[in-house]
Amino acid sequence: MRANFVLSGVAAGIRRNAAMTIALILSTSIALGFVGAAILANTEITKFKTTYEDKINISVYLCTTSAYDQQQADNELATRENHPPRTVTCAPNTPTTRIQTQSVQQLLAADPMVTSAKYVSEAKALELGKKQQPTLAAYLKLGDLPASFTVKLKDLSKDYNRFAAKYDNVNGVDKVNNQISTIKTLLSMIDSARWFSIVIALVVLVASVLLIANTIQVAAAQRRNETSIMRLVGASRWMTELPFMLETIIASAIGGLVAIGFISLGKHFVLDGVFAGPTKNGVIPNLSVNDVLVAGGSGLIVGIVLSGLTAFATLRLYVRL
Repeated sequence: MRANFVLSGVAAGIRRNAAMTIALILSTSIALGFVGAAILANTEITKFKTTYEDKINISVYLCTTSAYDQQQADNELATRENHPPRTVTCAPNTPTTRIQTQSVQQLLAADPMVTSAKYVSEAKALELGKKQQPTLAAYLKLGDLPASFTVKLKDLSKDYNRFAAKYDNVNGVDKVNNQISTIKTLLSMIDSARWFSIVIALVVLVASVLLIANTIQVAAAQRRNETSIMRLVGASRWMTELPFMLETIIASAIGGLVAIGFISLGKHFVLDGVFAGPTKNGVIPNLSVNDVLVAGGSGLIVGIVLSGLTAFATLRLYVRL
């Protein structure tokens, strides 16, 4: 009987303050949507690091017949931009010789920063290039792509700059290249999206807390006579406060469920739409339905707990029932 009374009071309260309840649902769904987006972004960053951290290698490219001209052109550009020119390590119209290749290989084998080094010949580079760029395969020929060493460092983040500076000055080495800059750019973009989501979520959560407090105060003022009669017939303060708390919790729960829909649509639009190609090819790790549900569920729990605490604090500090 008491439960039926409480639930009927909750239903009546929601009907009386339908506009404010809808506003609370919408603000909560937006806030929790950004909370879930931040959690998803963090999950994506973790998957990205797990996928690529142990797979990023360094490429030490050897000279081709055109490498000397390119190095000279790069130095001329650096001079015009007041940057220090690099050492010219390639000879005119001459690829890296066998003796130079062996020297670089020995240097890599003795280098304490290097875990492993694998030689990739011009023929192998051509084969890989045709597979990676099938539209250009008909135009590629032997000598267009340089021979190289694929190098794995012991600590990529700490050793790469020293490694690149060292081997950029070795005769027969055209340039040292790596994929870490691309990976860092993608991680930076995802991390920026995560922090943007966190900031927006905090702002909207504060607005939701204020809206909850105002909604409860308005509802309590409208039902003051009803709650006063309840207290006169022996109802505890907790019993008079419970319907108001349940109203806000229900509104926040609905907002949390709506937020899960927003998160799912966002994931579908971004990963399955904008980045559909890289996601399907495995370049960008995809997020599963479980990841979406975990992020949305975490936001839902945050919303329910926050709304319950806000309602309780408002009723105890600002409303006398």
